[in-house]
Amino acid sequence: MKLNEVIPFLTFSAIADHAKIEEQFNNCHSNYQSRFPYWSINATRRKLLSTFWYTTVFRHFVVLYSIAVLVTASIDLKTWLSSAIFLLCLCLFCIAFFVMLFFIYLPAFQSTYLPLLDSYLETYSGKHLEGIQKCKKEQYPVMTLMLIQYCYHRLAGADGSLLMDPNPRLLMKQYGVSQKMIDSTLRTIVLNNWDQSKLRKRTEITESFEEAISYFQSFGLEKAVQLLITLHQKIMNRAT
Repeated sequence: MKLNEVIPFLTFSAIADHAKIEEQFNNCHSNYQSRFPYWSINATRRKLLSTFWYTTVFRHFVVLYSIAVLVTASIDLKTWLSSAIFLLCLCLFCIAFFVMLFFIYLPAFQSTYLPLLDSYLETYSGKHLEGIQKCKKEQYPVMTLMLIQYCYHRLAGADGSLLMDPNPRLLMKQYGVSQKMIDSTLRTIVLNNWDQSKLRKRTEITESFEEAISYFQSFGLEKAVQLLITLHQKIMNRAT
């Protein structure tokens, strides 16, 4: 422990350090998430609370009590060698701990550590959700995604239809879109059941094809581009 950390540790004011709480949470959360993919924010919170009581509090009390015993023993070392003094120390250890628990540790936990931890968790959750929403906004529409998947399926020469189980379920896991929406979109593409009754629908179809074509052009996959162009022309011809 560094010298500038000794006083905050002894006075138990280190628990009010917001930066330290943030560091503890990030280290704990990333460590457990690397081992357990579905590890939650609430699980990390529970771990930090356990660490507070079983590590931080216990270590702080043991250090303070040890200092007090050593200082007292240095005054008259011979007296402290008796078994009676040893038993007295154990009794005082328990009494002192409960006194500090109710007058120092519990108040510090309730009024300082827990509010700071929960405040950071709310901030972290907000930023996390904001990041997810931003990614969702950047993601292609479902129709574009399924057109891309349809082309990959055709060019790979895969057996069977994309509508066959377990394809829709696997695509749900791959793209993070509901299976019902994936199944409905695939039926439109595979069964050539396009709804062009409204101008808005025709515009959405054209935009999806343009996005999928642009996607494959970026990778230089001309066969996929030609497949999409041909499919789109057939759809437009049916509309006229």
